[in-house]
Amino acid sequence: MAPARPTAALLTPLVAAAGTAVGVLALFFGQRALAPVLAGGPGATCTEPDCLLGVGVWLIVGGVVAVCASSLAGAVFRHPDRPVRRGLFVALWCLAAYLVESVVLWILA
Repeated sequence: MAPARPTAALLTPLVAAAGTAVGVLALFFGQRALAPVLAGGPGATCTEPDCLLGVGVWLIVGGVVAVCASSLAGAVFRHPDRPVRRGLFVALWCLAAYLVESVVLWILA
């Protein structure tokens, strides 16, 4: 095993946090564009603006938590030989968790 480079230790959390932030922003703005359709569709339990506001606030909180979690996980699960690949892997899992949170929020709204 090759000795760890100092840039490899910083690259994994950086790639994980940046990848998660880009993915969270894309998902958030996509859901924001679809909010009228998602909230007012057939079988919607709450079509009031308060429900949309609540979902939006929880999506923002979940996005911040996902970016923080990916940064922390990138620091814990870093790999000296493949830091970018490991960072993207961490970002993928954090985005999957954010997507599950989004689906649960829209089902409950």
